[in-house]
Amino acid sequence: MERSMNRKFFLVWALVALGLIPPGWARAQSDDFGIWAETNVEKKINSRVTLEGGVELRTRDDGFGEMDRWSVGVGASYRLSPWLKASAGYSFLDDNNHKVNSSGKKYSDYWGQRHRLNVSLTASHQFGRLGLSLRERWQYTYRPEKTVDRYWNYTDEDDDAVYGQPVTKGEFTQTHTYQGKGSNKWRQRLMAKYKLSKLWRPYVSAESTIGGSGLDKMRYALGAELRLNKKSSFDVKYLYQHSYKDDDEGNRHVLGLGYTYKF
Repeated sequence: MERSMNRKFFLVWALVALGLIPPGWARAQSDDFGIWAETNVEKKINSRVTLEGGVELRTRDDGFGEMDRWSVGVGASYRLSPWLKASAGYSFLDDNNHKVNSSGKKYSDYWGQRHRLNVSLTASHQFGRLGLSLRERWQYTYRPEKTVDRYWNYTDEDDDAVYGQPVTKGEFTQTHTYQGKGSNKWRQRLMAKYKLSKLWRPYVSAESTIGGSGLDKMRYALGAELRLNKKSSFDVKYLYQHSYKDDDEGNRHVLGLGYTYKF
Protein backbone atom coordinates (compact mmCIF):
# COMPACT_ATOMS: atom_id res chain seq x y z
CA MET A 1 0.00 0.00 0.00
CA GLU A 2 2.80 2.43 0.92
CA ARG A 3 4.64 1.71 -2.35
CA SER A 4 1.45 2.43 -4.29
CA MET A 5 1.00 5.71 -2.43
CA ASN A 6 4.60 6.67 -3.23
CA ARG A 7 4.03 6.06 -6.94
CA LYS A 8 0.89 8.18 -6.90
CA PHE A 9 2.74 10.94 -5.13
CA PHE A 10 5.55 10.92 -7.70
CA LEU A 11 2.97 11.27 -10.49
CA VAL A 12 1.26 14.22 -8.79
CA TRP A 13 4.65 15.76 -7.93
CA ALA A 14 5.81 15.61 -11.56
CA LEU A 15 2.54 17.07 -12.87
CA VAL A 16 2.66 19.94 -10.40
CA ALA A 17 6.28 20.66 -11.31
CA LEU A 18 5.46 20.73 -15.01
CA GLY A 19 2.57 23.03 -14.29
CA LEU A 20 4.85 25.46 -12.50
CA ILE A 21 7.21 25.83 -15.48
CA PRO A 22 6.09 28.71 -17.71
CA PRO A 23 5.12 27.95 -21.34
CA GLY A 24 7.91 28.32 -23.85
CA TRP A 25 10.89 27.78 -21.53
CA ALA A 26 12.13 24.77 -23.46
CA ARG A 27 12.24 26.60 -26.78
CA ALA A 28 14.06 29.67 -25.43
CA GLN A 29 17.42 28.82 -26.95
CA SER A 30 19.02 32.03 -25.66
CA ASP A 31 18.53 30.89 -22.05
CA ASP A 32 21.78 30.34 -20.18
CA PHE A 33 22.77 27.33 -18.07
CA GLY A 34 24.64 27.60 -14.78
CA ILE A 35 25.61 25.70 -11.65
CA TRP A 36 24.87 27.03 -8.17
CA ALA A 37 26.80 25.25 -5.40
CA GLU A 38 26.53 26.10 -1.72
CA THR A 39 27.70 24.87 1.68
CA ASN A 40 25.87 25.84 4.88
CA VAL A 41 26.30 25.30 8.60
CA GLU A 42 23.61 25.61 11.28
CA LYS A 43 23.91 25.82 15.06
CA LYS A 44 20.79 25.31 17.16
CA ILE A 45 21.15 27.44 20.29
CA ASN A 46 17.89 26.29 21.88
CA SER A 47 14.39 25.21 20.83
CA ARG A 48 13.69 28.64 19.33
CA VAL A 49 16.99 30.18 18.18
CA THR A 50 19.20 28.93 15.31
CA LEU A 51 22.36 30.55 13.89
CA GLU A 52 23.55 29.84 10.34
CA GLY A 53 26.24 30.71 7.82
CA GLY A 54 27.18 29.68 4.30
CA VAL A 55 29.13 30.25 1.10
CA GLU A 56 27.89 29.97 -2.49
CA LEU A 57 29.48 29.84 -5.96
CA ARG A 58 27.59 30.42 -9.22
CA THR A 59 28.68 29.84 -12.82
CA ARG A 60 27.20 30.89 -16.17
CA ASP A 61 27.78 30.53 -19.93
CA ASP A 62 26.72 26.88 -20.21
CA GLY A 63 27.83 25.64 -16.84
CA PHE A 64 31.59 25.88 -16.48
CA GLY A 65 32.12 28.71 -18.98
CA GLU A 66 32.64 31.53 -16.50
CA MET A 67 32.35 32.34 -12.81
CA ASP A 68 29.24 34.43 -12.21
CA ARG A 69 29.24 35.16 -8.48
CA TRP A 70 30.48 34.09 -5.10
CA SER A 71 28.94 35.08 -1.79
CA VAL A 72 29.16 34.53 1.94
CA GLY A 73 26.34 35.05 4.40
CA VAL A 74 25.33 34.82 8.06
CA GLY A 75 21.91 34.80 9.68
CA ALA A 76 19.71 33.88 12.61
CA SER A 77 16.15 32.61 13.01
CA TYR A 78 13.68 32.65 15.89
CA ARG A 79 10.69 30.30 16.10
CA LEU A 80 7.73 32.40 17.20
CA SER A 81 5.38 29.40 17.32
CA PRO A 82 5.30 25.81 16.04
CA TRP A 83 4.12 27.07 12.63
CA LEU A 84 5.79 30.51 12.33
CA LYS A 85 9.49 31.44 12.15
CA ALA A 86 11.18 34.84 11.85
CA SER A 87 14.70 35.24 10.43
CA ALA A 88 17.22 37.88 9.37
CA GLY A 89 20.52 37.75 7.53
CA TYR A 90 23.38 39.56 5.81
CA SER A 91 25.25 38.51 2.64
CA PHE A 92 28.36 39.85 0.92
CA LEU A 93 28.16 39.34 -2.86
CA ASP A 94 30.99 39.60 -5.40
CA ASP A 95 29.58 39.66 -8.96
CA ASN A 96 31.27 39.21 -12.33
CA ASN A 97 29.52 41.99 -14.27
CA HIS A 98 29.11 42.56 -18.00
CA LYS A 99 27.54 45.90 -18.91
CA VAL A 100 26.60 47.34 -22.30
CA ASN A 101 25.23 50.84 -22.93
CA SER A 102 22.01 51.64 -24.81
CA SER A 103 23.81 51.96 -28.17
CA GLY A 104 25.54 48.60 -27.75
CA LYS A 105 28.93 50.05 -28.69
CA LYS A 106 30.71 50.13 -25.34
CA TYR A 107 31.08 47.38 -22.78
CA SER A 108 32.46 47.04 -19.26
CA ASP A 109 33.71 43.85 -17.65
CA TYR A 110 34.48 43.96 -13.93
CA TRP A 111 33.97 42.39 -10.49
CA GLY A 112 31.69 44.44 -8.26
CA GLN A 113 30.62 44.03 -4.66
CA ARG A 114 27.17 44.27 -3.10
CA HIS A 115 25.83 44.16 0.46
CA ARG A 116 22.47 42.50 1.09
CA LEU A 117 20.16 42.45 4.11
CA ASN A 118 16.98 40.40 4.46
CA VAL A 119 14.17 39.89 6.95
CA SER A 120 11.74 36.97 6.58
CA LEU A 121 8.65 35.35 8.02
CA THR A 122 8.02 31.67 7.19
CA ALA A 123 4.74 29.90 7.90
CA SER A 124 4.66 26.10 7.66
CA HIS A 125 2.31 23.18 8.34
CA GLN A 126 2.52 19.37 8.09
CA PHE A 127 -0.27 17.34 6.49
CA GLY A 128 0.98 13.89 7.37
CA ARG A 129 4.13 13.41 5.28
CA LEU A 130 3.46 16.47 3.15
CA GLY A 131 4.80 19.79 4.39
CA LEU A 132 3.79 23.18 2.98
CA SER A 133 5.58 26.44 3.68
CA LEU A 134 5.21 30.07 2.62
CA ARG A 135 8.12 32.47 3.05
CA GLU A 136 7.68 36.26 2.82
CA ARG A 137 11.00 38.14 2.56
CA TRP A 138 12.02 41.80 2.35
CA GLN A 139 15.45 42.23 0.78
CA TYR A 140 17.64 45.33 0.55
CA THR A 141 20.78 45.35 -1.61
CA TYR A 142 23.36 48.15 -1.79
CA ARG A 143 25.98 48.43 -4.54
CA PRO A 144 28.86 50.81 -3.63
CA GLU A 145 30.22 53.25 -6.19
CA LYS A 146 32.63 51.61 -8.67
CA THR A 147 34.90 53.11 -11.36
CA VAL A 148 35.89 50.73 -14.17
CA ASP A 149 37.64 50.77 -17.57
CA ARG A 150 35.43 51.17 -20.62
CA TYR A 151 35.75 48.55 -23.37
CA TRP A 152 34.75 48.35 -27.00
CA ASN A 153 31.85 46.12 -27.94
CA TYR A 154 32.46 42.37 -27.51
CA THR A 155 29.90 41.33 -30.11
CA ASP A 156 32.18 41.50 -33.20
CA GLU A 157 34.79 38.79 -32.59
CA ASP A 158 36.12 39.08 -36.15
CA ASP A 159 37.33 42.65 -35.67
CA ASP A 160 40.48 42.46 -33.53
CA ALA A 161 40.81 46.25 -33.58
CA VAL A 162 37.76 46.75 -31.36
CA TYR A 163 36.97 43.37 -29.82
CA GLY A 164 37.57 43.60 -26.09
CA GLN A 165 39.89 46.62 -26.37
CA PRO A 166 39.81 49.47 -23.79
CA VAL A 167 38.56 52.84 -24.99
CA THR A 168 41.46 55.32 -24.92
CA LYS A 169 41.78 59.06 -25.35
CA GLY A 170 45.34 60.06 -26.00
CA GLU A 171 47.50 58.13 -23.55
CA PHE A 172 44.71 57.53 -21.06
CA THR A 173 42.18 54.74 -20.80
CA GLN A 174 38.66 56.06 -20.45
CA THR A 175 36.67 55.00 -17.42
CA HIS A 176 33.06 54.90 -16.34
CA THR A 177 31.74 55.31 -12.79
CA TYR A 178 28.70 53.38 -11.62
CA GLN A 179 27.14 55.38 -8.82
CA GLY A 180 26.25 53.77 -5.49
CA LYS A 181 22.72 52.40 -5.59
CA GLY A 182 20.30 50.64 -3.25
CA SER A 183 17.28 48.53 -4.19
CA ASN A 184 14.37 47.00 -2.27
CA LYS A 185 12.79 43.70 -3.31
CA TRP A 186 9.93 41.62 -1.98
CA ARG A 187 10.27 37.86 -2.41
CA GLN A 188 7.57 35.22 -1.91
CA ARG A 189 8.29 31.48 -1.97
CA LEU A 190 5.77 28.67 -1.79
CA MET A 191 7.22 25.17 -1.22
CA ALA A 192 5.78 21.66 -0.93
CA LYS A 193 8.07 18.95 0.52
CA TYR A 194 7.20 15.27 0.97
CA LYS A 195 8.81 12.92 3.49
CA LEU A 196 9.25 9.91 1.22
CA SER A 197 11.51 8.07 3.68
CA LYS A 198 14.06 8.81 6.41
CA LEU A 199 16.55 9.67 3.67
CA TRP A 200 14.59 11.31 0.84
CA ARG A 201 12.44 14.44 0.84
CA PRO A 202 11.50 15.54 -2.71
CA TYR A 203 10.07 19.03 -3.16
CA VAL A 204 8.75 21.63 -5.60
CA SER A 205 8.75 25.40 -5.14
CA ALA A 206 7.85 28.66 -6.86
CA GLU A 207 9.33 32.04 -5.90
CA SER A 208 8.53 35.54 -7.12
CA THR A 209 10.72 38.65 -6.83
CA ILE A 210 8.93 42.01 -6.95
CA GLY A 211 10.70 45.35 -7.32
CA GLY A 212 9.60 48.96 -7.61
CA SER A 213 8.40 48.49 -11.19
CA GLY A 214 6.53 45.24 -10.57
CA LEU A 215 7.40 41.59 -11.08
CA ASP A 216 11.14 41.15 -11.75
CA LYS A 217 11.52 37.37 -11.97
CA MET A 218 10.08 33.97 -11.16
CA ARG A 219 12.02 30.90 -10.04
CA TYR A 220 10.66 27.35 -10.26
CA ALA A 221 12.51 24.48 -8.58
CA LEU A 222 12.17 20.70 -8.58
CA GLY A 223 14.55 18.85 -6.28
CA ALA A 224 15.19 16.42 -3.46
CA GLU A 225 16.83 16.59 -0.06
CA LEU A 226 18.94 13.62 1.08
CA ARG A 227 19.25 13.49 4.88
CA LEU A 228 22.16 11.20 5.71
CA ASN A 229 21.75 11.68 9.47
CA LYS A 230 20.69 14.34 11.97
CA LYS A 231 23.75 16.46 11.14
CA SER A 232 24.41 16.12 7.42
CA SER A 233 22.15 16.57 4.40
CA PHE A 234 22.57 17.08 0.65
CA ASP A 235 20.30 18.93 -1.76
CA VAL A 236 20.04 18.50 -5.55
CA LYS A 237 17.62 20.51 -7.68
CA TYR A 238 16.78 21.80 -11.11
CA LEU A 239 15.80 25.48 -11.13
CA TYR A 240 14.41 27.62 -13.94
CA GLN A 241 14.59 31.39 -13.64
CA HIS A 242 12.35 33.51 -15.85
CA SER A 243 13.20 37.21 -15.96
CA TYR A 244 10.55 39.81 -16.78
CA LYS A 245 13.08 42.63 -17.09
CA ASP A 246 15.87 43.33 -19.55
CA ASP A 247 18.69 42.83 -17.04
CA ASP A 248 22.05 41.08 -16.90
CA GLU A 249 20.72 37.82 -15.47
CA GLY A 250 18.06 36.90 -18.02
CA ASN A 251 16.44 33.46 -18.20
CA ARG A 252 18.46 30.59 -16.76
CA HIS A 253 18.44 26.83 -16.31
CA VAL A 254 20.30 25.95 -13.11
CA LEU A 255 21.68 22.79 -11.55
CA GLY A 256 21.72 23.41 -7.80
CA LEU A 257 23.98 21.45 -5.44
CA GLY A 258 23.99 21.99 -1.68
CA TYR A 259 25.36 20.58 1.56
CA THR A 260 24.24 21.48 5.10
CA TYR A 261 25.88 20.52 8.37
CA LYS A 262 23.99 20.97 11.65
CA PHE A 263 25.67 20.89 15.05
